[in-house]
Amino acid sequence: MKVVMNMVRTPYKQGDVIFDISEKSDDLYLIHTGTVQIESSEGLALATLEQGEMFGEMASILGERERTARAVAVNNVVVDVIDSKTMQRKLSDSDPVLRALVRNLTIRLADANEMNEREWQMLNVYRSLSPEDIERP
Repeated sequence: MKVVMNMVRTPYKQGDVIFDISEKSDDLYLIHTGTVQIESSEGLALATLEQGEMFGEMASILGERERTARAVAVNNVVVDVIDSKTMQRKLSDSDPVLRALVRNLTIRLADANEMNEREWQMLNVYRSLSPEDIERP
């Protein structure tokens, strides 16, 4: 069975936030033109993506959940937005072992991203302390 991809081509201007942290969404994005930066809540650049690359895949695979990163248009960008129902249909047509593998890898990536975010926040706490604030043995 062939699944037709339901995509909506959407333009964004430089600096536009494509999606933000804590937004609930499960769409997948394919960059048609331009560059997108994926950022942490602290503004740390996690990835810079260009034409042909996808983002938003974790929510698309795992189902609607809060976004854990922000996607920002570095320059004028056009993305194809693929709805999660289309992705779920495509995944359901795939081999069950591959489907489980993709899901498990996605969960591990989400866990690693959360751990990195916590570590980054701790580093920022320590950076804000003066030497006098740090207790010495």
